[in-house]
This record gives sequence, C-alpha cells and structure tokens, in this order.
Amino acid sequence: MKKLLAIMMIFVMVFSMAACGGGGDSSSEEKTELVVMDSEWYGVDSFQLDSSSGGQTWVGASLFQWDPENSKVVDNICQDWTVAEDGKSVTFTVPEGLYYSTGEEVQPEDVKASIEHGLEVSPYADGYSNIESIDIDGRTVTLNLSHYSCDMEYYFCADFICLIDKDELDTMSNDELMWGCHPYGPYKLDESNGYVSGSEVNLVRNDNYKTFNPLVETNGPWHFEKIKCKFNVEDFTETEEIKSGSADIILSTSKDQRLELEGAEGVELIEASYPTSNYVELNTDNSIFSDINVRKAFCHAINREELAEISEGSISPTYSIIIDSMQCFNQDVKDWFKETYNYDPEEAKDLLEESGWVDTDGDGIREKDGKKLEFTFLAFTDWTTIPEAMTNQLKEVGFDMSIEALEYNYIHDRCNEDNYDMGISGLAWAEPLLIFNICYYDKNAPGNDETYRKMVEEVAAEPDTEKRIEKVGEVQKYMFENVNIIPLFMDNSYTAVRSNIKGIVAKIDGTLSTADMHFEE
Repeated sequence: MKKLLAIMMIFVMVFSMAACGGGGDSSSEEKTELVVMDSEWYGVDSFQLDSSSGGQTWVGASLFQWDPENSKVVDNICQDWTVAEDGKSVTFTVPEGLYYSTGEEVQPEDVKASIEHGLEVSPYADGYSNIESIDIDGRTVTLNLSHYSCDMEYYFCADFICLIDKDELDTMSNDELMWGCHPYGPYKLDESNGYVSGSEVNLVRNDNYKTFNPLVETNGPWHFEKIKCKFNVEDFTETEEIKSGSADIILSTSKDQRLELEGAEGVELIEASYPTSNYVELNTDNSIFSDINVRKAFCHAINREELAEISEGSISPTYSIIIDSMQCFNQDVKDWFKETYNYDPEEAKDLLEESGWVDTDGDGIREKDGKKLEFTFLAFTDWTTIPEAMTNQLKEVGFDMSIEALEYNYIHDRCNEDNYDMGISGLAWAEPLLIFNICYYDKNAPGNDETYRKMVEEVAAEPDTEKRIEKVGEVQKYMFENVNIIPLFMDNSYTAVRSNIKGIVAKIDGTLSTADMHFEE
C-alpha cells in the first residue's frame, strides 16, 4: 500500500525548497546560517526512505518541478519533459555544467542509474514501475514505458527521486548510501558533524549548484552558507526559540504552537497545507446507513463551516475527495457536491421522515420498527474534537452518534471486516491515483467495483491533463452516487518564520518554494 502509514501520519511535505534566512538579533552583518526546526531525518538517499523531512530536497533536489498553477511539469535539474503521443515513452535532457558537491559533473548515466536504484529499493517504486528500460543518446534520456501512468509525473517532481552519482551507486552499499552519498542538491552534509543521531543535521552549501526552475529567480547557489536542521525538539522549546530569534523557521507548527505564535513579535505564519483528504466511509450493509435516505440525511446534517470554526483554524471544509490543492482537481465536482449535499437540517429531517424514522418517545432520537437511529463513529485516538461537534449537529435532526476512538490502522481493519457503522479516513497525498486506489477500506462498499477500477485506470492512462481532470471528476461522481464516501475537511498546516526572512512562497499545493528566500534587516 505504498507505506500509507507514512502518508497519513505525517504531512509528506514535498518542499521545492531553497533556503536562506537569519536569526533574530540586530546585527548589521548578514546571517550565514539558517536554523530550522524540522521533522527527523533518516538519511540523504531519499530513494530508500518511506517518509521525508521538510528539508529533504535541500540535499537532493527533484529532477523536475510541478507547476500547480498551470498543472504541468517544468524544468529543475533536467529539462524538456516530453510525453510521447501514445504515452509509451518520456524524453528529457540532462544539461551540461551541473556539478555535485564533490566536484563531479552530472551525467545522463547518473540519471539512469539513480532511477534504476529507485526501482530496486524505493518503497514508492510502484509510482514509476511502468519504466521498462532507459536509453541514453548524448544528453537525452528516454524512459521506455509499458504503459503511461500519470502519477509518474508526481514522483519525478517530488523528493522520492533524487540524483546520485553512478560511481557512488556502483561502489557503495545501500547502508553506506543512506548517509554517505552526495545527491545533487543545493547543500551537502557537513563533513565534520553532518548528522547528529536523533538530534540534528548540519548542511553546507554546494557552491556548484545550478537549476533551471522557471518558478523561482534563484537558480544558482542558495544564499545561506549553512543550514542547521534540529529535530525531536519539544513544541514549547521550538516556540520559545523562534520567538527569541535563536531559531529561524519551524517548518510545521502544531495547533498550540500556531495559536501561541499568532501575533508574536518578529514571527510570521505562512499557511502551507499539504493536501489532505479527510472523509468518512459508511457501512451500507449492517447499519442504519443501509438506507440511502439516512446517508443523505447525514450529509445534510453536517455543518462543515461550524466544524472549521470549532477547530480554531486547524481545518477547512472540503466537498470533494480530490481537493483544491491536489493535482487534477475538478471544480465542477466540488460545486456539484456542495450544492447537492449542502448543510440543510430541514432537508435531513424530511428525508428521515420519508423513510419512516420518527421520534415517538420525545427523547430527540428517531426510531423505526423499534430501532433507534443510532450509530458509532470510529475516530482517531488523538482527534475527537470534530466528532464531538458532529454529535451535536446530528442530534439536531434526530441521530444518536457515539464515538469510539481507535488507532487509524484498527479503524481500517474494522472497515475492511465490515464491522463498523462509520469510520474516519485521512489521506495526505498531492496526486489523485493513490487516493483513488486506496480510499475504499470497506471491500463490500457500493461503488468499490470493477467499473470504478476501470475508470481509475483510465485516469492513469490519460496523458492529456485537461482530459485527465475531467476523468477525475467522473470517478468522484461515480463514488458519490452511493453516498457512502463523504468528504469532510482538510488539515491546515502552518510554517512559522522570523519576519526578517523574505522571499518564501507557499504554492497552492502546499509546497514551500524558498529558492528566493533571504535575510533582511
């Protein structure tokens, strides 16, 4: 399942980052080291990792970049990504004049060897396993494909694929590569104290660095000579350090940190929410939700805007599975769902009445044939605020919802076993195919059928972006026909930065572009 644990438990922040910044003192001299609070690093050979830190691309840049504004692949290390009309091959070029931090020049053979390394060791190799062979002609690389699969573009633009010197791949073991290789990127590990186990990584600038990214102005060496990434630091300590200026950036703040830092002098909050689709799956076999009117009534009883207010800005409402910040987002589907299943408690009551659910004993809960309109919501153990608010909203129309808090893997097991009424699910991913492929945990769910899977395959095989967006909409419409997967909200994430750091840009897909970031007095 492509390491769903990593996908869900962390926001796999696919940062296309460059970095510079400064501390918080009043020195007139420009700072040369950036201090960043990051998630833990587990290596610099990102092919072997099943999760990534926020600053992973600081040591291993992606081959290409995704332009979320125009929904297309653009240059970064390599240039001219071109998909053949039949979708059976992709070509691109490896420019001359690119040098690793070791001084070695980047060669097309390094690209070929790196991709082949990924196909052998990466937990995400499924995303580009359609590559059958790789040819090199001068500086041109050709990927020969068994079939076209649109998610391949995502991987080549993300930090799951980096560029490692073929000589290192040929001479080092996988264990040695993990911390010993020198991927092509704007920084390298400091030779004296690069990795301090469980504590920090120290990076030194690669003065040979060069890219061709049209989305940024800085395509040469980055502004800061050094970056210190600290991890496993308590939230309180992170907060105090950025307030005092001894830290420059907290890449991902908690809710409490965000509330503490709002309005703090010398600190700015930047919304950089990696796409997360949180939704509920309803059991249509062995629960009150076997009645489609009850499912529709549930939809109309939920006030997402109120839930967002209760969360104090931690979530935003969603009305589709493939949300606004994901690739191939379809606005028409969002508008359709929002209009069709909008918050309308009176409509919810009418639907329940139509199906014979009435409150005969005056306790506020509806009954039918001696059975209460009650169900159990399987919620994440560390997340019950929103379900508790939903309980009150549902009670207004006659539902009685109880909450059972479980680890997410147990929720999935219960759904898979058909031993549930309703379960929460959350998928953090920027590309639709993985979400479509794993969003059904209930194997007996209506819509989880051959027709659905064929439609998803057609999405994957469509090389034209506009046509693919249309097909993504068609898949979701098919899902929503049965009203058993219902979108609820996305998680909001914020990066905290010292206000004297300028040039950072949060893109619409939640990635942070920091190639132009610099320190200003």
